[in-house]
Amino acid sequence: MPAPNADFIAEHTAIDKPYPWDAPPPVLFNAYKHHAGFLRERIRLAVAAGQAGLQPLADALVVVGTKLMDLYHGPFSPREIAERVMANLRATGREALVAFRTWVESGGGYQSMEFPEDMSRWVLRMGDEEDRFIHAHPARYSPFAVRVRANVLTTAVLALAHTGVNGGDPLSRSVVNCVRRDYLGLAPIGRDPSGDEGIGSVVELLR
Repeated sequence: MPAPNADFIAEHTAIDKPYPWDAPPPVLFNAYKHHAGFLRERIRLAVAAGQAGLQPLADALVVVGTKLMDLYHGPFSPREIAERVMANLRATGREALVAFRTWVESGGGYQSMEFPEDMSRWVLRMGDEEDRFIHAHPARYSPFAVRVRANVLTTAVLALAHTGVNGGDPLSRSVVNCVRRDYLGLAPIGRDPSGDEGIGSVVELLR
């Protein structure tokens, strides 16, 4: 498999590049579950709001659910992901609801596509809403995607936000257990979070 284009990656990860976080219809994309850059921005906004920003962030993370997911950490924003999905579908005449549904059903309920710029792969399914009928998420083992459990992801996000407001180490067991107890309703962990079920690696990814 060829390597992603380094110049392209550098251009799309420049710190002064604006990142629009909304994926326009008809694409349904859950950025809380699938986009590391979006989560970094939500952490930043929560920290900027101070202590009052922590509970709203925890409330918003409910949409992450409880299952395993794939988190994209590549150069594209959610809007850019949606734009590339739609460009591909338009090129193949599958952008309309009926044509898209027929294509997805012919693949057993899902189809996939690859973005040539970063080699990332995306799974497409039928969405639940008529105006957002194209449900897109990163493919398992795709470049720029990591597999993560929901409670690991939410713990890492809240630990980073909490220490951004109150100071401390997001990989401290006391901090991790504080956010799990006070904001997420999760059981405490008894081991060092830096090596516990991926919390450390997700914290480092979202710093």
